[in-house]
Amino acid sequence: MLTYLKDENEYKSILGTDNVPNDFKNLNIKASNYINHKTFGRIDKNNVPEQVKYVTCLIVNLQDEENTKLSEIGNLKSQNIEGWSESYSTPEEIKTDYEDKKQKAISQYLWNLIGNDGNPLLYCGVC
Repeated sequence: MLTYLKDENEYKSILGTDNVPNDFKNLNIKASNYINHKTFGRIDKNNVPEQVKYVTCLIVNLQDEENTKLSEIGNLKSQNIEGWSESYSTPEEIKTDYEDKKQKAISQYLWNLIGNDGNPLLYCGVC
């Protein structure tokens, strides 16, 4: 399986934390494959840049947060106390929100890295 982080210790070291998501191994695989997809397979698996490892950590965290929100019953989106109204996020809204956050992390940290084929990681060719 493709993973950009070796283990939980590398995750802790990069983020400077002691907290590791319960489902770390699965989240690491999903995050690594997500990044591989978004970078068109241009990351050298034998020499993973530090920025890619950091973004993998960020996406592991975002996926863990997303899973937590999706598992909760009712995610309060807004509340009006005087008229007493509440609105809740739908699963689709949560997924869209976290997709945007993951894409933003990739764009912010990987925009200037060159892949193993000589092209920028985020370059998709002529569109």
